[in-house]
Amino acid sequence: MHSLATTAPFDAQAPLDAASTRHQGRALRGAIVFLLLSTTVLQRFGLNFGSYSANVTLLAMFGVLGVALASSRLSFAVERVFLYVLCIAIAAASMLTNLNFSQIDRSSFSSLLLLVVMFLPFVFVLKPDPTGRNDADWVMRCFSNIALFCAFAGIAQFFAQFVMKPPWLFDFTESIPYILRGPSGFNTVIPVGSLFKSNGFFFREPSGFSFTMAFALLVEVALYKRLPRIGAFALALLLTYSGTGILALFIGLLFPLGLRTVLRLGAVALVGGLVVVALGDVLNLSFTLGRVGEFGSERSSAYIRYIAPFRVIADTMMSDAWSFWLGHGPGTIYRLGPSSSYDFHDPTWAKLLFEYGVLGFVAFVALFATALYRPRVPQQLRAVLFFSWLLMGGHLLTPENNYFTLTLVGLMPLVGLALGRRVVTGASADADPVPSSPLDPTTVSKPS
Repeated sequence: MHSLATTAPFDAQAPLDAASTRHQGRALRGAIVFLLLSTTVLQRFGLNFGSYSANVTLLAMFGVLGVALASSRLSFAVERVFLYVLCIAIAAASMLTNLNFSQIDRSSFSSLLLLVVMFLPFVFVLKPDPTGRNDADWVMRCFSNIALFCAFAGIAQFFAQFVMKPPWLFDFTESIPYILRGPSGFNTVIPVGSLFKSNGFFFREPSGFSFTMAFALLVEVALYKRLPRIGAFALALLLTYSGTGILALFIGLLFPLGLRTVLRLGAVALVGGLVVVALGDVLNLSFTLGRVGEFGSERSSAYIRYIAPFRVIADTMMSDAWSFWLGHGPGTIYRLGPSSSYDFHDPTWAKLLFEYGVLGFVAFVALFATALYRPRVPQQLRAVLFFSWLLMGGHLLTPENNYFTLTLVGLMPLVGLALGRRVVTGASADADPVPSSPLDPTTVSKPS
């Protein structure tokens, strides 16, 4: 069966010598490590120009593309090129339509330009490593190592507040030179009773740390099954007191669909219940459980994130003859929405429908879903990345979320099956089998 996405090489250069290939491979992997760090421990950094702050993740992503191009490892994903052009064409049509026909045009050219730049990396994919290394497995292991470091930092941060509470423990932004600060406006320090939620020290919000821990936990459960890491990620997740990671974990446990899903959910519910009974009073876990009731309160975070956006779309989708299909234009959801009546957040799905209509929604969702088409990556991981992007935050123009997904899944090579630390393609596919990687679920062990 052929892969959904195909690639077109940038050039036809002759193979480089082995030493140069190894050097370029190390340079590319170093750039990818820095990109992963930028989505986690370097979230608060960037280049601050006063009125605009360039996110370090955005810069790191284009750095990876530059190194990959110089290493002759960069290709086009042809289907994504088509979808990207379609997305930008719809966004431009939305802006031009509202500019010429809307009574009050509030669309933003800078928002359109950021959209163009933000999704440009989605048209690229890496060629397989010429040395035969398994890029897909390597990048997942690299992420798990970084996540483990973040877990230890978050756990230490939470318990350190029992003995000291310096201002930098939960927000060290003021210690960063102004020119190196990333975008601001995040809810970084959040109390839970007399304590504060762990934000992993490095993360801008506890919810972001919570999601990272939940995803790392799923990576370990699905691929590597290292119990000490699973325990560390689970404890760090609990100390965030955030529903984002719990929701991500729940979504991941739903896949793959089947009878075993019910058994998994039952086992997780049992373990979760035991944890609440054993540590509920010590860690004030009743606070996390009580957040389920927030969906009924219009002033709560859960309502603002997940319920209020439906009201915004219902009130505005048919306000103009073209708004259902093309939306109200780039950057308009907060300018044009009924924000004075009630508070609301702008999750990706709502922003897409409001600003670019049904046509834009379908095009951008198709582009993101196509980037996730990697059958060798466990289904639960891809499902969590997709639904977190679509439902769990305003991620349409957020480099961390977009490029986290692209780095772990969408940028990895399309050609060949990842087996062990080799890539088997073409004529070599019938060679003797080698030990399989967890990222190759298609490999079946032969009976002895």
